[in-house]
Amino acid sequence: MDKARAQRQARERANAMRAFMTFAGVYIALGLFFFLINLFAGISSPWFFWPMLPLTIPLVILAWRAFALIRFDEDWVERQVEKAVGSQAPAPKQARTEPANEMMALAAQAADLIDSMRRSARQIPKPAVRTQALDVCASADRVLAAMSDNPAEVMLARDFVNRYLTPANSILADYSRLAARNVASAEPTLQRVEEHDLPLLEQKLNEVHDRLHRGSLIDLQVAREMLSLDISDWGDDELDTGTDARLGRGTSPATGN
Repeated sequence: MDKARAQRQARERANAMRAFMTFAGVYIALGLFFFLINLFAGISSPWFFWPMLPLTIPLVILAWRAFALIRFDEDWVERQVEKAVGSQAPAPKQARTEPANEMMALAAQAADLIDSMRRSARQIPKPAVRTQALDVCASADRVLAAMSDNPAEVMLARDFVNRYLTPANSILADYSRLAARNVASAEPTLQRVEEHDLPLLEQKLNEVHDRLHRGSLIDLQVAREMLSLDISDWGDDELDTGTDARLGRGTSPATGN
């Protein structure tokens, strides 16, 4: 909206306010005049209301013009047109890139968590448990690599970061710290981590890896089924002809070759 139009609207609103205030003053004065007549004339019914009733209609109209929050003027028409045109406009391209941006952020967060897990795993004093923890990190690396091949699996990537990597990072950090200090009271918990938590983590990460490749597996199975159906529709003559064509052989009526 330009400055001239804004000034014009402000002037119109001020004029409407002045008209309302002037008429309201006259309305109140007349109402008081008729009320006094009603009072001193000894009329028991509220007679003064009836001569004021016709004046109430223009008062309401002036009040609407002065105080209405919605003004059905030319600017209102333009706003409705812009709203209708905007609702039919295509969605911005930026909205379509949000899942890809979120996947990139999740991948970066996952890489940081895996690096932290690997640092904690290398500090574990027991060689067997250290190897087991590094295997968990390797499984997480495979999932991270699969995420880049499946950018549409944003929800699965969220679960990978929030449900698996975040607690796994805490478990390995706490385990490596307690195991290095030889805390006797922590032995039952450390043993539980070795026998239950680490194998479960590796299993869950492998399941996430398989789920990320499930779409590719389904596509492969569908392609194989389509190929099988096409081959089953071929006749024996078509198979022989196709085989001869692929081998570069042909039969000639004159030579018999």
